[in-house]
Amino acid sequence: MNMNPMFGPYPDALSYWGGKNSYLILEEGENWRLLSPIMLHAGVIHLLGNVAVQMETGAFFEREWGSLVWLIIYLTSAIGSSVLSMIFMPQSVSVGSSGSVMGLFGAKLAEVACKYCDKIKTQDQHVAHKVRMEMCGGVFCSVVIVMLFSFIPFVDWAAHLGGLIAGFVIGMVLFALQLRSKLFMFFWGVFGILSCVIFYSTSLEYMYNQVEPVEELRDVCEYYRQYFEDYECNCQLERNQSGD
Repeated sequence: MNMNPMFGPYPDALSYWGGKNSYLILEEGENWRLLSPIMLHAGVIHLLGNVAVQMETGAFFEREWGSLVWLIIYLTSAIGSSVLSMIFMPQSVSVGSSGSVMGLFGAKLAEVACKYCDKIKTQDQHVAHKVRMEMCGGVFCSVVIVMLFSFIPFVDWAAHLGGLIAGFVIGMVLFALQLRSKLFMFFWGVFGILSCVIFYSTSLEYMYNQVEPVEELRDVCEYYRQYFEDYECNCQLERNQSGD
């Protein structure tokens, strides 16, 4: 409980299962770890919090946008969240789907921004516009709730911010294609594409060329033993090695 108040495993187990580990990504070439952290959570409390948000808001967005658009936003936001986390918090092992959830919120804000100036000709379009504007308040509240989880163990604020930015820029591209006005479609489409290129190219370039990973994270057990005297290694890797 002292090590992980979320009622979950120790960070060596989270790292072994696929958590974000800067050393393994940059030095060992395990780039799949930019995506795998969304499959893991720090513990029961963390999992329930994210599931509650996704079952309500996330499921609503999927029904509204369609599964393909939803999945594109969700996965690209996951990568964006991991990249920004690598840049600002390379010393930590972190997990969670919160970055992707923030990406969904960012995409909703992008949708509202794109369609705000679009032509409204019918009553149905007017109602849809009004609903989107009312949803902005709910989205902002959800962002605040998710940000509260930024300070629990193994979950970081940089991942949340990265997911939010990634979802917004990807959303600009996807929702620009749905606009009826050719002018606004071109404007928001170009803005979204340029934003995506700038965000992903600069952040990836900085991550691979400027970030210096903590070498001690090669052995997560020993790394955390520096800070917690009673730290016990509980990962499956150590158990398997002991049984050989």
